[in-house]
Parts: sequence; C-alpha cells; structure tokens
Amino acid sequence: MGLDDLSPSVLLEAYHKAKEMELDEDFINILKKTLEAHLVHQ
Repeated sequence: MGLDDLSPSVLLEAYHKAKEMELDEDFINILKKTLEAHLVHQ
C-alpha cells in the first residue's frame, strides 16, 4: 500500500499532522503532491 492508495481525507489529516509535528519538509511536500494529484483526478 502506497500513498496513492490512501483516501484524500487520510492524506489531508496526515499532511496537517506532519506540519504540526514539524516533520521533514520533503515528507510534507510528498504528502501535499499526492493529495493534489488525488484532487485533480476526482
């Protein structure tokens, strides 16, 4: 299971949590790009 398999709501929550916890900026950007890709394909 990859990030592409997660629902947009789960990705959005993970994105906000990652920002809140000040995780690695690259990881946050990957979450953001994956979420944007999901929203474009809907």
